[in-house]
Amino acid sequence: MKLRWKFFTVLLVASLTPMMVVTLISLNASKKLGRTISSQTRSVLMDTVRREILSATENYALITRRSKSTIEFALAAMIREVGLIQARPAPAAANVYFAKDIDNPEAAPPDLTLSQVHGKVLPDGSVIPKQISRGHPTFLLAPGVSAATVEEEIARLKQLTPALVGIAGELEDALLWIYASSNSGVHISYPGHGGYPKDYDPRQRPWYLRAEQKQAMTWGPPIVDATTRQLTFTVSAPFYNAKNELAGVAAIDVLIPKVLLKSHISAQWSQQMKSFLVGFSDPDADGKRHLWVMSQEEQDYSAGYRGNTSKAGLFFDVRRETFAELLPIFAKSDAGSFERPYQGEDAFWAFASIFPDLHFVIIAPTAMVTALPEKVGEDFSRYARGQTGISLAAVVIVILVVAGLALFFSRATTRNLMTIVHGFKRLGRGDLSTRLDLRFNDERDLIVTTFNQITPRLQDHLRMSRTLGLAKDVQQSLLPCEDPSLPGFDIAGTSLYCEETGGDYFDFLSIAKDRLAVVVGDVSGHGVSSALLMATARALVMQRAALPGATAGIVGDVNRHLSLDTYDTGNFMTFFYCELTAGQREVRWVRAGHEPALLYDPQMDRFDELKGRGLALGLNDHFEYEEYSRRLHLEEIVLIGTDGIWEMRSESGEMFGKQRLKKMIRTHQSAPAKEIIGAITAALEHFRGDRSPEDDVTMVVIKATDKAACDAGAPDAGAPDAGAPDAGAPDAAASDAGRSGTGVLGAGEGPGKESLPSGEASGRAGNSSGGKD
Repeated sequence: MKLRWKFFTVLLVASLTPMMVVTLISLNASKKLGRTISSQTRSVLMDTVRREILSATENYALITRRSKSTIEFALAAMIREVGLIQARPAPAAANVYFAKDIDNPEAAPPDLTLSQVHGKVLPDGSVIPKQISRGHPTFLLAPGVSAATVEEEIARLKQLTPALVGIAGELEDALLWIYASSNSGVHISYPGHGGYPKDYDPRQRPWYLRAEQKQAMTWGPPIVDATTRQLTFTVSAPFYNAKNELAGVAAIDVLIPKVLLKSHISAQWSQQMKSFLVGFSDPDADGKRHLWVMSQEEQDYSAGYRGNTSKAGLFFDVRRETFAELLPIFAKSDAGSFERPYQGEDAFWAFASIFPDLHFVIIAPTAMVTALPEKVGEDFSRYARGQTGISLAAVVIVILVVAGLALFFSRATTRNLMTIVHGFKRLGRGDLSTRLDLRFNDERDLIVTTFNQITPRLQDHLRMSRTLGLAKDVQQSLLPCEDPSLPGFDIAGTSLYCEETGGDYFDFLSIAKDRLAVVVGDVSGHGVSSALLMATARALVMQRAALPGATAGIVGDVNRHLSLDTYDTGNFMTFFYCELTAGQREVRWVRAGHEPALLYDPQMDRFDELKGRGLALGLNDHFEYEEYSRRLHLEEIVLIGTDGIWEMRSESGEMFGKQRLKKMIRTHQSAPAKEIIGAITAALEHFRGDRSPEDDVTMVVIKATDKAACDAGAPDAGAPDAGAPDAGAPDAAASDAGRSGTGVLGAGEGPGKESLPSGEASGRAGNSSGGKD
């Protein structure tokens, strides 16, 4: 029987008998569904907004901490520059401009311009541009200081001009002023400007006194700038003369409006949110610290300018009593979220620590979330009540007309169903422009709508696939395009990603004419984020390896810089770095949490490992790495790989394991390095079968060969040396160290350091277990 006749029969029977029962059940179900959807929608939206606000708060705090580090680095550079000029004779000063010269056209610098960024805030809250010089700093002498008595000090500080211009150019609009004040009363500031209050003495300013007291770089609470009346954060640090005596203080002012940015959250939420900075002032005369609160609203700033300040010039928001209740919460966690009222309304609160005693807070009313589910529930209830009366009347009418109309509607439904089927067939043939132009005014519209929404999403997925393919090509281009050639070694490497992009990494770096660095890394996780961290690590390694230094120092420098990007993210990278020298069968390596490299000696048919102490990169920026070294015998094979090799799983879930890997190396010991890699790769593919890989696979094979004389005529590593103990004798200590798997371990300070005795070396290597530290 055809579908249309089945439809007709079922419709006729089902409509006449249970119509009333079904109608009542449907009405009750509609009411229940409305309540359920309203409740679930509210719960989902509440969780979504809470996560979004907390994420935005944490991301903003992270960005601000990085900006803080940049400013501190700039101030440290200025302090170093001040120290250098303190040790040099002071040249004759030329083109010296004082703050009072800015308002004198005849004496002012020739490059004066109006700057809105450095504008002055008037009592009514408006801002007028201020004249500054970007080519010349200006000097100010403290009350009672004569220019003649500090002429040499002025000439000395005038040498800071190039450094001031350079630092200001790097910080751009984040900087308001950068300046230095000597304890003799000479004050230099950039960009050059005037407008200082009468009897202004920089040595009495809070930033100077704070740095002088703490004898270290320090951030202060918000303060009103003396020349512009703008709110600023100030970081200051002392500098010293050649006798290591305090010579003065240097500082950088950062505008509060540049620090307190509005969060970039979804547009539907951000208009109803408020963000705040919450911190503490310095202790007052009674030793008490006061809470201060600032928001991003412009009127809050102008209110602070007009007089909502303390005697010390600190900004206090009138809502600080509300935030004072949060101090116990701030003390327990660096970031978090909760619900509590704000200004009489229920609200979401999210906070994150920028640095000690300074928190970023976002507040959003819960009403912006609850309105939608409540409306949905009311709409469903209204719909259910309206349908009750209509359904009762419809039952009688349907019973009368269903017999005559059932056949008509069954045919129409079948015809439209075939139209949908034809649409799916066209879609299956790859026609992504297919659309259904049908309208049923019932639940079947959902099928049509879903179908019409599928094709654009398929197009988006196709574009995404092409984009990821391009990203894969770009990442593959970062890997070595060919294997290196180094006398005395046969080297090859490969990397296979389980997704379009991955986190495994290997490279061959030519660090000198006769020296080659081989590096292998494995970023935690895989995908786009791991690929980005891998690219960052690659750039750091390439840049640092090109500079002189021991292998342990190279890895340590890379770790310190990479830790800045992985701070508080939980990401890390295991790393194996080794160096080879042409004509020598010696390998020097540093292991940073990576699996020990496998070492196979064909003559003894024995496996060993290149072990060593080391923590993965990105976990501890102060970790000190150690260098190890070992001489290789002819035809010995070193394999540096990632855990994707031995953790490869078959279709049954069994791991490939290191024993299979060792068997492959032993079987192909006489083959070139490239063929060994090809054999291992083929074995992994066969072992995996149709199962999708779960991790990236990367390996580098180094094989000691006789392509060139080793050690420039030195005896072969596997042969006895004249006058030395027999390399093959059981009591030869050097041979025992080479064959036992411990090698001759370096002292961790790079070339030139005395190697440890074989027994001591063996103890160190034996205590450094394999696996990721």
